[in-house]
Amino acid sequence: MSVAVSPLEQMVVVLARDLADAELGAAGAAALVPMAAIALAREMHAPNLTVGGEMFFNPQPGRLYPSMLDDRALGHCEAAETFIELFGHSHHGLDFFFHSGLQHDAYGNINLHHVGGTLHAPKMRGPGAANLSYSHTSTRFYICPTVHNARNFVEKVDFLTIPGHLSGPESKREAGLTNEGPRFVVTPRAVMDFDQTTLRMRLKSVHAGNTPEEVQRQTGFDLAITGEVPQTPPPTDEELAVLRQRIDTTGALRV
Repeated sequence: MSVAVSPLEQMVVVLARDLADAELGAAGAAALVPMAAIALAREMHAPNLTVGGEMFFNPQPGRLYPSMLDDRALGHCEAAETFIELFGHSHHGLDFFFHSGLQHDAYGNINLHHVGGTLHAPKMRGPGAANLSYSHTSTRFYICPTVHNARNFVEKVDFLTIPGHLSGPESKREAGLTNEGPRFVVTPRAVMDFDQTTLRMRLKSVHAGNTPEEVQRQTGFDLAITGEVPQTPPPTDEELAVLRQRIDTTGALRV
């Protein structure tokens, strides 16, 4: 692969490769990267992957949109539902979901409520979340923020909106969280996963143009770097051609 690949395109490919055929998953509101990943997986190796579980099923938009709250992003879809229906069945869970937030901490917990101050007098107020159930009823989820710096990757979130691994195996067990939880954290700089003993985040690979040292400087907690960190496998020629010619036809991922 000699063609320049954007950070968002690299994120899409990493996520798409981990989705399996016949799975059921949804993307949430901030959906540019997740929906591209789902579409790429369906084109490449998972034709029976179903988009659904959160208000719409198998949409076919004419282009990528930044948010699934944009009605144009639904395009033609097989079915749609109301929030009442969504809340009525979300306890069944999904195979996978996607999340991101204002802050992400060392255990994959996510803050969407506020940064600094208090909940009622914050320095910055976030959007909150309409439905938290998928974080613990779905088999797994992915964290995929489009910014990676020490302001949004912190040791401990100011407010816990979406539970990841809480503070480790014991706290997760005590809370009754029996699903896998966050599997990967995929950012424009790198891929992180979680130590299976401590459930703390660690650096798995760095994207082209990044170094482990730079990723660590842009992260507000220790990423447990030991030994040589590999480079994230880049998109294949076929993956990039499919992504650009059939999915991201307007270049939204390259802006």
